[in-house]
Amino acid sequence: MTAVERVLQDGMRERVFSAAVVAIAVDGEIVAEHAVGDTRTWDAPGVPAVETGRPTDAATRFDLASLTKLATAATLLTLLDERGADAAVPVVGILPEFDTPALRRITVAQLLTHTAGFAAEWHDRTPDPGAARFRAEARPVDAPGTGHRYSCVGYIWAGLAAEALGAASLDVLAKRHVLTPLGMTDTGFAPGPHLRPLVAATEFQTDPPRGMVHGEVHDETAWALGGVVGNAGLFGTARDLLRLAEALRLPPGGSALRASVVRAMTSPVAVAADGYAQALGPRIGESWARGFGRRAVSHTGYTGTALATRPGGRRSVVFLTNRVHPLRTPADAITTMRRRVTDAAAAGGDQ
Repeated sequence: MTAVERVLQDGMRERVFSAAVVAIAVDGEIVAEHAVGDTRTWDAPGVPAVETGRPTDAATRFDLASLTKLATAATLLTLLDERGADAAVPVVGILPEFDTPALRRITVAQLLTHTAGFAAEWHDRTPDPGAARFRAEARPVDAPGTGHRYSCVGYIWAGLAAEALGAASLDVLAKRHVLTPLGMTDTGFAPGPHLRPLVAATEFQTDPPRGMVHGEVHDETAWALGGVVGNAGLFGTARDLLRLAEALRLPPGGSALRASVVRAMTSPVAVAADGYAQALGPRIGESWARGFGRRAVSHTGYTGTALATRPGGRRSVVFLTNRVHPLRTPADAITTMRRRVTDAAAAGGDQ
């Protein structure tokens, strides 16, 4: 049994998750792929599923949660690059809602680096198709550029900015500019009912009263805003996410992502309070990913997802789980698992 397989077995035994997949690439080739669990174990807390899901495998699609932010950043940066612009542009030139004193100074870069001054969460979870209430009410709580606060609110605005620039919905734009060019054919927003057997179930939610969430976005805010949102909503496989990680590992111009996009997503801009550096989208030097070195580029998702790579290095790792099924497990447990997987992958203990 490899070191990575031991981590997965420990996670199952300790009930950190009930489904997980790890995929590791070296020099762009998958060298290890491990899966445990089933796509659905529970119908409610303490109520085993009447129909247990299919065994988890490489085709299992996980709710990627905040890994969506990486696709949103890459989409918005690509759209700007196509127009000869970069992330330094003020958002007011893209979205008319930003033509107010509270918003006028905010740049795209500040949205993508969590430095625009927005709150961490948008707590209005009443259905708001088209984000009308969000557009009217979401305003900064601090002056832009005065600090780093991880913010789903900023990324919801980033998704809306991409839609305004691209004159299409975010799902269409992400597919056109990021997913299809990278060959991520099993990743997308709002999977249809026919794909539900391939999707790992997430949480039994009571607020809002959704019951067992399976095949719909777990994030309550993304769900309220229609499921196609800049902060969360993508579903995808570990193999697909490796393609995104590899695009960030390769030098600018070495993948289907534009060189300017790769540079922006792998260059530190701001520093978070807990010590990692923030690029436009990913984080650099997160503690759990430092098995890949202090230049490791990474991101995580609330449902238990993560990816890490090192620009200019040889290895990338993707670790997808459903740690919220049927209820949320402590965040420190999945963080420990991520560190162990990354350390094993970096040391070659994946084979």
